[in-house]
Amino acid sequence: MKKLVGFFMALCGIAFLFLTPTTVKADEYSIEKYRVNVDVLKDGDAQITQKITYDFQGDFHGVYYNQDLRGIKGAGDPEVFVDIGGGDKKLTPSDSGKNNTFKVTRTKDAMRMKVYHTVDSASITFTYKYKLFGVITNYRDTAELNWKIIGNGWDNELKDIKLNINFPDKNISQLRAWTHGPLNGYTKVDRKKGRVVITLDELAENTSVESHIIFPKAVTSANKNFVDADKKASIMNDEKKLAQEANAKRRQKSVIYGVLMAIGVLLILGIYWYQYIKIKKHPGNKHQIPTPLHHFFDEPPFAPSFTKVLLDKSKQADSLSLTADLLNEAGYGRMKIDKIGKDFKVTALKPVTNEFYKYLFETIGDGTSFRLKQIRSYAKKNNDEVDDRFNKWADDAASGREKYLDLKNLAIVKNFRGAVVGIDIIIVIMFVISMLLSNHLAISLTTLLVLGVIAWIPYFFVKKQITAYTDQGEIEINQIRAFKRMLEDIDDIKMAEVGDLILWERFLPYAVVFGVSDRVIKALRINFGVEAVNGSGIMLYYVGSNSFASRHNQGFQSAFTGALGAGGSGGFSGGSSGGFGGGSGGGAF
Repeated sequence: MKKLVGFFMALCGIAFLFLTPTTVKADEYSIEKYRVNVDVLKDGDAQITQKITYDFQGDFHGVYYNQDLRGIKGAGDPEVFVDIGGGDKKLTPSDSGKNNTFKVTRTKDAMRMKVYHTVDSASITFTYKYKLFGVITNYRDTAELNWKIIGNGWDNELKDIKLNINFPDKNISQLRAWTHGPLNGYTKVDRKKGRVVITLDELAENTSVESHIIFPKAVTSANKNFVDADKKASIMNDEKKLAQEANAKRRQKSVIYGVLMAIGVLLILGIYWYQYIKIKKHPGNKHQIPTPLHHFFDEPPFAPSFTKVLLDKSKQADSLSLTADLLNEAGYGRMKIDKIGKDFKVTALKPVTNEFYKYLFETIGDGTSFRLKQIRSYAKKNNDEVDDRFNKWADDAASGREKYLDLKNLAIVKNFRGAVVGIDIIIVIMFVISMLLSNHLAISLTTLLVLGVIAWIPYFFVKKQITAYTDQGEIEINQIRAFKRMLEDIDDIKMAEVGDLILWERFLPYAVVFGVSDRVIKALRINFGVEAVNGSGIMLYYVGSNSFASRHNQGFQSAFTGALGAGGSGGFSGGSSGGFGGGSGGGAF
């Protein structure tokens, strides 16, 4: 069988080499985790720690991050660390551009950090630590943090986002927070711990997340950034309007989602009802089902290709069947197969009558023989012609199947399967709609996945109730299945009691189409001895990864490609409260 596999694999590679388009994938990266920890200080400054995990596919020289400073008092000197899996390594500030250094460029409006760290297809976490000055404004009646903590300057989507904002006091009863951004995020206000936690599964590129927080001014009592005015009422009123707008959008989205889901369910029920009515009116032909055989020791009265057509209930033979049929020809002494180096040569020993075989010998070969390399070369230049010829052989090999296959019953089952595939397409569309509109994504997707599985249960019931075979076909397929089962259970059979080695050689082409030739060869060696099996003139076609069967099947499978085939914990709101930091962001280079 190993030699069988070798020939099949060789020819498979031929088609893929010439028929599969070659594409060059550009270097790319993704940001798989984004963490920000903000420690607000008594004086109104904030200590920032950002941990950003990149997944690089390809070669990169480093990353960059820009901190927008508009609306605050500036930033301190940053520290940069890199972690490739063994802990943080502190990088050196430098303008040299050398590896494992970082360069800081400052303007009035921004602090830009460019990190030089070469990488080739790896996951790396970069950490930035620095202080921002004057991020809090104290008013007469409240203190305020209004910050686009994620700016709109990111080149790529961010995933797995968590932002912690920690205040210097605990038990802050008047701590209120609102977050502006995608409506599927979540804000948790922990007044006891004096913390606001913002989480988001993903954020599209060039999109910001803004945090607007108010709290008693005593929390930042040392803050010198003071405005002599009352602010709390206007902040609360503005955020109430934004929250109302966000809730209205959520309700609208929920209504649209519900209507679309209802349409999907009605379509699914309608398809099932239509199929039920069809089957009630045209239930299919009834046939006699014989008592199932367990094992059968006579080879099928059909060629391996036709045997597989019946077993698979297919319209055409396939490339594996062609391999088995050629091996069958060699087994009957009508052809000879010789290994020449890494190639194989097939020679006709008797006049060839099959049109496709004549094509292989006379058009591709020299009239009496052909080699695999010749098929490879010819198919490269004449793919459509080779494809058409194989298609014709595949049709001819299945000729007469209607005597054994009930085509009407097959059509009923096929139509029902097509209906279920249509239902699954509807479910996929519902799946996409849920990802875009559902407010309870996990529940929605789980329900749809379960529905997608359940959708196939009626099909399998119909398939079991409607036999695919005629009365004669039921007799033949019962024996074919028992014969196949016998080869699958070969380890439990005393082969010498069934017949001699020559008989088992006759079974081998069928073992190829059943996918069990390796197992049969192994059992032959155990039962008849390695020397007897290796001395067989037929076995060399099957044994080894470079065997005829292996290389032949691989090649034909590819050469004939065309023939095969509200200020508390809660969700985000939209809009903006005018926070600083809108231009922050980064990427890789």
